[in-house]
Amino acid sequence: MNNKLKKSYQGKVAIVTGASAGIGRAISEKLAEYNVRLVLAARQENPLKALASELETECIYVPTDVSVLSQAEHLANETLNRFGQVDFLFNIAGVMKNAGFGGLQSEDIQQQVETNLMGTIYCLRAVVPYMQKQQSGHIVNMSSLLGRFPIPGTGAYSASKFAVAGLTAALRHELKQDKIDMTIVFPSFVKTGMMDGHMKSVRQSRFYQLNSNYMPEKVAAAIVKGVADRKKELTLPRYMHLVTLLYGKFPNLVESIMGRLIGGWPGYNQPWEP
Repeated sequence: MNNKLKKSYQGKVAIVTGASAGIGRAISEKLAEYNVRLVLAARQENPLKALASELETECIYVPTDVSVLSQAEHLANETLNRFGQVDFLFNIAGVMKNAGFGGLQSEDIQQQVETNLMGTIYCLRAVVPYMQKQQSGHIVNMSSLLGRFPIPGTGAYSASKFAVAGLTAALRHELKQDKIDMTIVFPSFVKTGMMDGHMKSVRQSRFYQLNSNYMPEKVAAAIVKGVADRKKELTLPRYMHLVTLLYGKFPNLVESIMGRLIGGWPGYNQPWEP
């Protein structure tokens, strides 16, 4: 076992939202290896209950819809009632509705903003006051590569993830005096159920195939290590950081190349409904 990671995590308390599947579940499993005391949160109770029974560490599960402030507050209260502290908050919960913006229903847009952005904000508002009292803590917010480099069909999702990135950058400065660290994560395509939401044309594209075998366990390991190293930002896989740098310098060129790799951005030019 990595001694640095063991020192960073052993005996600490972590809240993980979106813990029932994908990256959130993988992070929970990785943290359990270091005897982190866990609070597992997601909307569905049964997957949380099953995961809690599998992990060889002290943990509780709290069914939570993070898009509801009162439920985020309940999550924080349950954590403090059980463990008396909260050292890490992993804001992993998220949803994606994939379609051209004109083809999205208003409720699809609202759900993405409420879960991805407001859910992050609500968990922060619920947990940060306790961390301020402790004068310690580390918060991990989940953006996306699409929060740096959007592609057609992800307008609402990208908007929510751009906002999470901006929020995290601002709070990093605001919370520094309280000794609260912030890490923002920008993952590319990861092999989770969320990726099923991409249109068939994208899932069959060369770009998707090149990146879609990136497993959540690899993402979780990189995040857990990055937090122990107190990284401010993590772009995963690491080589995608080059793409974002190139996009900043040569947006037209990168968009042209990406369009070819994905097949000319097919299927996103639906007429907008009034």
